[in-house]
Amino acid sequence: MTIKPELPEYIRTLVRGDHDANDRIEAKLDAEGWGGFPRFLAALFFITVDRRFGESSTPADVIKFVAELRADLSQGGPDIDAEAAEALITSIIDPSVDYTIDQSMIGRIQAATVYRVLTQEDLTDTDLDAVLAEAVELSSRP
Repeated sequence: MTIKPELPEYIRTLVRGDHDANDRIEAKLDAEGWGGFPRFLAALFFITVDRRFGESSTPADVIKFVAELRADLSQGGPDIDAEAAEALITSIIDPSVDYTIDQSMIGRIQAATVYRVLTQEDLTDTDLDAVLAEAVELSSRP
C-alpha cells in the first residue's frame, strides 16, 4: 500500500504546532481522502509506543503515562477510556495481551499517544523525519 505523502506531513505539522500548514493539509486530505491513514497511524503508534516504553517498562509506567495523557486531554482533547488506552499500549509491549476496543476509541488513543510521545521527545527535524519515514515504510508493507 502506498502512503500519501500528505499523511506524514500532516503529523509533522501537528507535532511542530504549525497550525496554518496543518489546516491546509487537513483540508486537502478532506477533499481528496484520507486513504491509508488508519494503517499509517497504527504503524506510527507502534513505533512511538516502542520508543517510549521499550521492553523494560512496567504496568505502572503505562498507567502513569495514560493518567498524564488523560489529564492533558481534559484541557480540550478527545475523551479516551483509561482501561482501553492501557490495554492498547500494553498490547504493543506484550503482544500476548488481548483487548476488545471500539475502532473509534482505538483511533483516538493512537492519535493522542503519538502526539504526546512525539511532542515530549523534543525531536530534531531529522529525528522526526526518521520516525515518520519508518512509519511510512512499516505501513506500506503488504
